[in-house]
Amino acid sequence: MKLKNYTIYLVAIFILACSPSYNLQSYNNEVIEVQSPVDSSVLTIITPYQNGIELQMNEVLCVSKMEMKKGKPESLLGNFVTDLCLNYADAHVCVMNTGGLRSSLPQGNITRGDIYTLMPFENELVVLELDIESFQVLVDYITKRGGEPFSGMRLKASSKGYDIKEVSRMKDYFDFNKENKIRVLTSDYLANGGDKMWFFKDKEQSNVGIKLRDAIIDHCSKSDTISSKLDNRLIFTENE
Repeated sequence: MKLKNYTIYLVAIFILACSPSYNLQSYNNEVIEVQSPVDSSVLTIITPYQNGIELQMNEVLCVSKMEMKKGKPESLLGNFVTDLCLNYADAHVCVMNTGGLRSSLPQGNITRGDIYTLMPFENELVVLELDIESFQVLVDYITKRGGEPFSGMRLKASSKGYDIKEVSRMKDYFDFNKENKIRVLTSDYLANGGDKMWFFKDKEQSNVGIKLRDAIIDHCSKSDTISSKLDNRLIFTENE
């Protein structure tokens, strides 16, 4: 029997024996690749877990009407992920990063494994409150990078100098110029300054209570079909 694409993760945990609370003092981990032929005793241990994981990962959650890829200034995949995330939190806008989306979604059946490949990280959804000045820094960041996945607003910026020409809310009830605080939904990785989003680091985080990956899975499992569209939420224009 051939074992494919699996490794055994051996974690050695050293616990201070004299501690009544058994606090973890240190740990070490090592990845050992299992090569064929594999000892039958190893297969006896691994096979049930392998079969169970494959069964879960092959579960079809929904059907996608199109292939969704990431890209800039906006993309079908980035729009899809950030749009659905806003359904899981009380926030005005959602901002993610292109690098955090690790694969595309295919047209046709979408499996649980597809979502794990798209989002393999354990990132939690969190909400931050930004004042107008901090929000402007965020908008500058998005435009200067040529676009990052976001939802809940439209941006119009200069293609040369990246001067912000317009920021508008997709829904009528919100005005960026009048609100005292702007609630931004993002991942805890970005909220802690990941991908050079240093302007988030000093902001208080409100945990939504769901991982980004689980939000995508939940959305897909509740939908027969999924789709996305490009709607010019980020437009670069020539300098006036």
